[in-house]
Amino acid sequence: MKKPIITFENFTFQYHSQSEPTLYDLDLTIYEGEKVLIVGPSGSGKSTFAQCMNGLIPNIYEGTITGSVMVNGKKLKESSVVDLSFDVGTVLQDPDGQFIGLTVAEDIAFSLENDAVSQRSMKQAVQKWSKVVDIS
Repeated sequence: MKKPIITFENFTFQYHSQSEPTLYDLDLTIYEGEKVLIVGPSGSGKSTFAQCMNGLIPNIYEGTITGSVMVNGKKLKESSVVDLSFDVGTVLQDPDGQFIGLTVAEDIAFSLENDAVSQRSMKQAVQKWSKVVDIS
């Protein structure tokens, strides 16, 4: 049986500046290895949904939350953006503006460079994580 990675239960989110919730009574479970496509017109809540998974909501964008979200066993309301960043990443509409390196390996190494990881450890980490996400 596959492990639930992201779970929304009776989840509603309303920005403080809005008169109505952007997400209303959402129930959804995404399982390990599952690929999910979220589609809808502009303003339908796709970005808000993603921001709930990566922790920007409620840590950066505030509003009223009812229900719960779990990301790999972490409660959204009790987790920081940093905590959730180990489990969730976001690729924006213009990925060319988001990626730094000329290769995938350079992009994997980017955060390690910021943390002053040694070249040797960095090369090992790049190899490890490229295998983990099956892009080696």
